[in-house]
Amino acid sequence: MLHKLENRKLTIYLEGEINSFNSDTIEKEIQSIIASKGFDSIVLDVEKVKYISSAGLRIVSRLKQQYDDLALINMTDDVYDVFEMVGFVDEMEIKKLKK
Repeated sequence: MLHKLENRKLTIYLEGEINSFNSDTIEKEIQSIIASKGFDSIVLDVEKVKYISSAGLRIVSRLKQQYDDLALINMTDDVYDVFEMVGFVDEMEIKKLKK
């Protein structure tokens, strides 16, 4: 999983589908990256996420509980609709992909 640490901001790049089949692996990878880095803020770049299920939303919810300043950037309209439907757009910083 690609990630970068710049100016104490950790950005993790997610891609593909995040569903019940791969969510455990993805969450473990994210937690491994987080554990190995010193950072002040965390950002998930979701530009390449094509689909997210409730299992993926649980990952985001757990991260938000751990890191109050969690932000998601480059969100496509389809993925944004899912986050909006469950009320996450009111709970965390989300920036849509600029067209």
